[in-house]
Amino acid sequence: MENQEETIKKRKDKIKGWFKDPYNLTFFAIILFAIAIRFYYFWLTKNQPIWWDESEYMSAAKSFLGIVNYQVGGQRLPGFPALVALFFAIGIKNEAVLRFFLCFIPSLLVIFLTYFTLKKMYADKKIALISTAIITVLWEHLFYSNRFHTENLALFFELLAIAVLFCCYLKKQNLFFIKAKYSLIWVILFCIASFIIRPGNLIFIPAVFVFILILNIPLLFGSKKKSIITLLVFLALIIILIFILSNISRFPMFGSYYHPQDPISWSNLTVFYGFYESLVSGIPSLLFYFFLIGLILFCLDLYLLYPRLKKINRNSEDLEFKSDIFNILLILSVLFFFIFMIRPASYEFRWFFPLLLGMLAFTSKGIIKSSEFIESLFKIKNLSVFLIIIIVLIGAYTQYYHADQVIKSKLDSYSQVRDAALWIKNNYPKNTQVLSISYPQTVYYSERNVSTYSLIKNSSEFNKYLASNKPEILEVSIFETHPEWINSWINDNKNRLTPINAYFIDRQKTQPVLVLYKIEYNNTSKSA
Repeated sequence: MENQEETIKKRKDKIKGWFKDPYNLTFFAIILFAIAIRFYYFWLTKNQPIWWDESEYMSAAKSFLGIVNYQVGGQRLPGFPALVALFFAIGIKNEAVLRFFLCFIPSLLVIFLTYFTLKKMYADKKIALISTAIITVLWEHLFYSNRFHTENLALFFELLAIAVLFCCYLKKQNLFFIKAKYSLIWVILFCIASFIIRPGNLIFIPAVFVFILILNIPLLFGSKKKSIITLLVFLALIIILIFILSNISRFPMFGSYYHPQDPISWSNLTVFYGFYESLVSGIPSLLFYFFLIGLILFCLDLYLLYPRLKKINRNSEDLEFKSDIFNILLILSVLFFFIFMIRPASYEFRWFFPLLLGMLAFTSKGIIKSSEFIESLFKIKNLSVFLIIIIVLIGAYTQYYHADQVIKSKLDSYSQVRDAALWIKNNYPKNTQVLSISYPQTVYYSERNVSTYSLIKNSSEFNKYLASNKPEILEVSIFETHPEWINSWINDNKNRLTPINAYFIDRQKTQPVLVLYKIEYNNTSKSA
């Protein structure tokens, strides 16, 4: 009994001691805030309609169980849909419950791992704390914490890989059940898991690979023989890479990430400006300025510490310098893929989640170094701490304000597509054939035999399609891009179309945004 009381007392003292550390107390406060703000938006969005990408994953999950017939896109892997299918298989189909486990929890895990990983990378805990505070309210991350997307789960495994890389592989420490001597295996496994969940996360893996090579420069080039072998291996890898790129069109998944025919996309460099959304149009956010300061300071450090780069080794010496090297490699790897390989004319910020750790680290360092410099000028004790708090609060507010606007403005978007599909499910038998441009959403919600007519080129082809397949329901809406000919076809075939339901954007029901037609095959089309 006494031993049990002593054990309880020791645990209490350990907890009290942990909370006496101001860094731990600050981290605890940030986590509480992260839980509170995410739960607020989770409750707000728990029943929001799902979008195209979301419904692709969800429809694929249902197809794995034979509920619907749906083929997931070639650029996606089955990792996330398989996870969703597991929930479906054990009877969990409620979207609010699924959001909690597949969106809310992974979002919080990413926040926790951001702190844990950066704490392992940098001795200054302020870097980890500031980065964690920023990602807690980072508008794009907060927005996609409420949707069935793969970014957060893939980012979770990416952060695990980086945490093991620094904690176990570099610092030779054990991490829970992961032993230091097996650390590289776990790094590879977590990288693969991130890729399987989201193929787009492949773009962070070269940074990990190059960083490991840099750490092992003495091993790879320690003698003339080793240097020759290393150079030959690199040459072989380059030849293999050239071969893969020249034949990449044969692999649909990878082909969607390589577009040499498009112009080089330098516009992707603006991603940092957009991540740190400003409330004043044309004037960048404070956080964006401090990110630039952090980058400039790194470049100066790289110039001054270049001799150390040549002597770098796999140990915990010069940890901050090595962490900066990794984070710049992470940013450069992601930007390289987008600028020179993928080359998108426009982009979504969530695609750049793999570089978040580097962006946050340099932003935090910019804030800390600037505040400390100002304190040294004015000789006021603790001025830097005060400035850090003010800068982070201002930056956090701009992020929260923008996230709040975006999340609330999208609460009901595509609700008409969902409602129409559910109406079809409740009023038509399982074998009903439906035509819809909102293809994956309609498949997921209606669980009927859905086809898209987006690739049909003209009215004549459409008539032939109808004669061959005889679909019963045609859906036309303002959502997604519809063929130009569809409105004229409807006008020319009113005698064979019966409106069976309509959905409106206004309460007065004067502005229809989606109409369901029953297609008749007894009447002759005017255009046939």
